[in-house]
Amino acid sequence: MADTPEIPEARDPFERRVAVCIAILAALLAFVSMRGDNAKTDAGLRTTEASNQWSFFQAKAIREHTLGIEINLLDAMNPSALNVDVATKLKAKANEEIARYKTERDEIKAKAEAFTKEAGVFSAINDRCDLGALFMQIAIVILSAAILSRMNLMFYTGAALGAAGAVTGLSSLLI
Repeated sequence: MADTPEIPEARDPFERRVAVCIAILAALLAFVSMRGDNAKTDAGLRTTEASNQWSFFQAKAIREHTLGIEINLLDAMNPSALNVDVATKLKAKANEEIARYKTERDEIKAKAEAFTKEAGVFSAINDRCDLGALFMQIAIVILSAAILSRMNLMFYTGAALGAAGAVTGLSSLLI
């Protein structure tokens, strides 16, 4: 069995500072990435729910329209061919159903719009997390290069980019 290589230790304060910065950014990156992934999933679920509600809304509208056609047919029929009482009862029942469908459609529409709004919020959270994660990933690469090059400018650039990414990603908590 081959020996596993040892993980090198940071030997001086510069390497330690960069290593700690990378570790902190990696932890924040994990949190922001997870939050973004969860928001993306939630946005998809809310979009599906909104789509289902809009389909239900359309079904109610079609049923309402069909009942309107039924009423028109009953009005157009020769009264002698149909019992007038039966026609009146059928039209009254159809009008009741039309009124019920209109009320239900308003409720369904409100639900669909609420799901659409929630999907937009979750999408905004995901976008913010994605941007923050991108900055932090680039920062980790720059900080890794700073260890190799031992350049303070690279460290400060990576740290600034990482801080910007962390702030951007964590600001998704405010949405």
